[in-house]
Amino acid sequence: MPTAPSAATIEASLARFRQFYAEFGPSWLDRLPELYAPGFAFQDAFHHIDGDFAALRAYFQRVLTALAENRFVVEDSAVGADGCYVRWRWEYRRRARDPLRTAPGVTHLRLDADGRITTHRDLFDAAEAFYETLPVIGTALRAIKKRI
Repeated sequence: MPTAPSAATIEASLARFRQFYAEFGPSWLDRLPELYAPGFAFQDAFHHIDGDFAALRAYFQRVLTALAENRFVVEDSAVGADGCYVRWRWEYRRRARDPLRTAPGVTHLRLDADGRITTHRDLFDAAEAFYETLPVIGTALRAIKKRI
């Protein structure tokens, strides 16, 4: 059984994670190995990446370049029996003229003894956050949502 990180290590790791998302940008992409352990598992509504730093870096790079504005606001965090939880708000614009959109979410993290992330799972409503903003698909999804 892997050794659990100490309370101080968990707090330091959460502080690094909060800083990463507060400053989410190209300068952090080369620092992913400081945050994530070899063999990490990353999953969100769009991707599942297992231990491939280049793939994780490429994914984050696409997020940064695909949106005109992109920021994460960390609202709070907690430590539980099965890892850490970070509650955040994603604020973004696909194009500069688009309205600012907001999507709330939660990240579940598991850490190794050194405080690096072994499991990162983002939970948010992808339909509300993204698909409903698309012209044709969004109209259909919003209509379905009203009927449910």
